[in-house]
Amino acid sequence: MATNYDFSRSSFLMEQYQKEMELIALALQEESQDEREERLGLVTRSWSLTTACFQSQLETSESTVYAPAVLAHQ
Repeated sequence: MATNYDFSRSSFLMEQYQKEMELIALALQEESQDEREERLGLVTRSWSLTTACFQSQLETSESTVYAPAVLAHQ
């Protein structure tokens, strides 16, 4: 169940993400083609690590939420 805190945090993270993406877009416009290709290659290679990190955090937070319920039924 999501709380107001969850939505506020989600909104804040989305705003931060959008700001960071805008900065990256500006930087990419100023880079040469070689620099741009190198940077995009780094982003591509790091994407799987980033998603794994977020997935791990999600799983950890879900297990923390459900752990007391599991213990209560034992």
